[in-house]
Amino acid sequence: MATTDVISQEVIRARLDGIVREMQAAVLRTGFSTIIRESHDFSAGITDREGNVVGQFSPLPPHLGAYPECVKGVLQFYTYDQMSDGDCFLINHPYYSGCPHPNDMVVVLPVFHQGKVVAFCASMGHKSDIGGQSPGSRNTLARDVFGEGLQIMPVKFLSERIPHKETHQLLRSNSRTPELVIGDLGAQAGALWSIGAYRLKKLMDEYGQDSVTDAFEQIGLRTEARVRQVIAEWKDGVYEAFGYTDDIVDPNKKLRLHVSAIVNGDRLTLDFSQTDPQSLGPINARPPFTKGMAYYAAIAMIDPGIPNNFGLARAVDCVFNEGTVLNPTFPTPVGFYSMTLSTVEDIIFEAISKAAGKPLVAHNASSGMVVMGTVGGGRRYVQYELMMSGNGAYDGGDGWTGTGHSWGGGSKLTSVEILESEFDVELRNFSLVSDSGGAGEYRGGLALRREYVIQQPSRYAGGSPRNLSPAQGVGGGLDGIAGSVTINPGSTDEQKYVGIISNIMLEEGDVVRVETGSAGGAGDPLNRDRLRVINDLRNGYISPQSAVATYGLSEEQATQALSPKPEVI
Repeated sequence: MATTDVISQEVIRARLDGIVREMQAAVLRTGFSTIIRESHDFSAGITDREGNVVGQFSPLPPHLGAYPECVKGVLQFYTYDQMSDGDCFLINHPYYSGCPHPNDMVVVLPVFHQGKVVAFCASMGHKSDIGGQSPGSRNTLARDVFGEGLQIMPVKFLSERIPHKETHQLLRSNSRTPELVIGDLGAQAGALWSIGAYRLKKLMDEYGQDSVTDAFEQIGLRTEARVRQVIAEWKDGVYEAFGYTDDIVDPNKKLRLHVSAIVNGDRLTLDFSQTDPQSLGPINARPPFTKGMAYYAAIAMIDPGIPNNFGLARAVDCVFNEGTVLNPTFPTPVGFYSMTLSTVEDIIFEAISKAAGKPLVAHNASSGMVVMGTVGGGRRYVQYELMMSGNGAYDGGDGWTGTGHSWGGGSKLTSVEILESEFDVELRNFSLVSDSGGAGEYRGGLALRREYVIQQPSRYAGGSPRNLSPAQGVGGGLDGIAGSVTINPGSTDEQKYVGIISNIMLEEGDVVRVETGSAGGAGDPLNRDRLRVINDLRNGYISPQSAVATYGLSEEQATQALSPKPEVI
């Protein structure tokens, strides 16, 4: 029997939402690295004392599935009696937590009230460098997790708010950018105890410990009930979808990702068991982030206003076969999991769209990654950027450009001013790639291009996935294009790379051109509204040749559209 009424539950839920947003804002304001304060690759959450999510705010939706496993990872090694008020735990091991790869580090803080652990506050954030062969710790040659940098099972980061000396020493000795790693972790920990724990304790002082913990349970049950209510309206059946990602080990091999969305009454099961066996290379993805993507998709398809909490996991099951790309076995590498997760998002949304009777959306672009780190005796830094690209079109609208996959949609492009003031590079080009968006009645989002002039010897890692199978169009729409990295484009020593790469040596004066992939289109291109085609042509989104050959404009119409004083056509 609930001890709180619905009104009180909703007030407490809103308070929890405010707390996690405050924590998120605090990390953003106090983070040291550009990957935190510019790219926004971090999140914050609150769980109950067992690790069930009761409040979370994340610009990266897959984090929905990460926090339960992170808290449970801590509880594998520490009992409640071994925790003190002000303690903070650190973990990044992909096989002992919800962390998708070692670069993502989670800080977990137990919240005490009246001498008892009543909840946990947690924050996950990407770290610029945690050692390993390649600057930024992104290593395509890794064949186990030990080749991907520092691995940390749960350890104390703070003891009663005092930095844990041995842990800090360990971190400093295993990073090319120790000040950034320690600074970002300090920002995460500070937000947890100065805002998260403080606000939760005040909330329990106001409403009573029993009432707040009861509300934890009830708001989760309400989310579960709401999700089940909508699923029950869907037609029972099995709805399948699949896509591909490139295998890092064999660039000519595609790995098939498959999901069956099984609707049975008020229950939704996402079965990934027919996914291909795990790769030897770091393109595999652990289950927690796939689960998070499933919960996010359920929210998107049912009601965007549904609170992010454990009720989603109770209504949506996920099934995996061990030893597959989406459930690799220890110590299989996972460093580039995000390149696989983009395809995971596409197939989950496709399958659930079929189950819910919603219009299909073309697959999103494969976004790019820029990781450049200095070598030698110069100033040490690691430049880390996420390059969000375009969204897939749908029956009714063009795909957005520059937003990337929905799962990474909260991530931001780093500004030119920040790049050139903090790193030894010059950004000489930042533009859209013409004719890149998948053609269709509704056009897919375009690819992005950046060109960097290198000012001291460095090494590059990153690139774009899905070279063999770019973003798929739907309903007659065309596919997007693959991304690429070109060193010294147009010169006699030009080198072009496709797919995911690492440890590419760069010399002073070299030019690095990074192009993302683009998104698929929806519907027959010949059915595209003529004014939309003309506007795309005038804006440089498509070329005159594409306007004529793909979209059916006459050469006269294309010429007139680009004239200094175009007439109404």
